[in-house]
Amino acid sequence: MDRSKITLIRPLVYTPEKETKRFIKKNNLEVMPKVCPMDGTSKREDMKNFIFSLSKSIPMLRANLFGAIQRNLPEWKIN
Repeated sequence: MDRSKITLIRPLVYTPEKETKRFIKKNNLEVMPKVCPMDGTSKREDMKNFIFSLSKSIPMLRANLFGAIQRNLPEWKIN
């Protein structure tokens, strides 16, 4: 997104999906229906499933992935 001069902020990338779902349920929030035609059939979904399956045999996978991202993108470091 460098060419469009748009800053993309994804603070929830560090929040597990189950925590988001728990928050929604606890606070009785209404969830909008999914309208993306690629929902469930995208490479993003494939990667999500792949990481989930790997995390069963590599318990620290999530921490390792985020650590690798943070080491390579210093401006993303969270203190």
